[in-house]
Amino acid sequence: MTQLEAIASGSIDMIQPFQVEGPGLRGRMVRVGPALQKALGPHNYPPVVGALLGETVATALILASSLKYDGIFTLQTSSDGPIGMLMADVINGGVFRCYARYNTDRLAILNETPGEASLPHYLGAGHMAFTVDQGPDAERYQGITELTGASMVDCAHAYFQKSEQLQTAMVIHSDADAGLAGAIMIQQLPEQKDAMDDDDEDWRRAVILMSSVKSEELLDSDLKPGKLLYRLFHEEGVRLFDQQPVRNECRCSSGKVEKTLKSFPRTEIEDMREDGIVIVTCEFCKTAYEFDDDALDRLYSTLDNDGSD
Repeated sequence: MTQLEAIASGSIDMIQPFQVEGPGLRGRMVRVGPALQKALGPHNYPPVVGALLGETVATALILASSLKYDGIFTLQTSSDGPIGMLMADVINGGVFRCYARYNTDRLAILNETPGEASLPHYLGAGHMAFTVDQGPDAERYQGITELTGASMVDCAHAYFQKSEQLQTAMVIHSDADAGLAGAIMIQQLPEQKDAMDDDDEDWRRAVILMSSVKSEELLDSDLKPGKLLYRLFHEEGVRLFDQQPVRNECRCSSGKVEKTLKSFPRTEIEDMREDGIVIVTCEFCKTAYEFDDDALDRLYSTLDNDGSD
């Protein structure tokens, strides 16, 4: 199957909602490829950064798709390790963007250390934040959890256990070389909140079945989501719902950059000049917006004409 055929069949760059009939669990499966490659391409991230950012994107997509909101869902880590930040946000319709900040020298030293480094080695101490921003007319929600455990999954599980929300379990895999990431999440239904816990046999069995998925299966664009989910949950029965497409799209624009620049005194902006030009580069898509003296004259003349301070 070609990449175009995979996209057309709905086996890549998609969110697949489903329900495990026996125990009555809802779930989501995410697989993202070309859209992730588009997001990572301009940055030339080191493999470990690309892999962890792929996991961040898959996690953000799968969590955002399980919520009802009209705005921006953001998943962000902040820590003191070589990879200081991983960030992905999702707006309605499965549109995401992402980026990472890391220290090249510290990362190179760590990569030279013998043995397999886990998430704490790369991220260090810090926290993971989940934020839902629905605009100025709605209350902003944020949940924060410490970075605990050896993987992104461990951090997500720690958040759900701490927040006392619905029973939730996830698996996440990524392949930085191929530019692929995927995740599966199962969750108890709201009406089961008081009836199902970690010791519930149906829940434990469903988690074991989900956890049996292999990385090569989850990231295989030739393996349709329905076929994979049937392999995992066929004894319990699995029902598929309509897929939701996923795409990468930055929200930067010249208008937004100009608005930001105008919020600072011109003298501060002029101090940013290199070879007579102010360059503002989007952290997400690496688009560079250039402002020479004439452009700054036009920019700040509109500010004067607006009567602003």
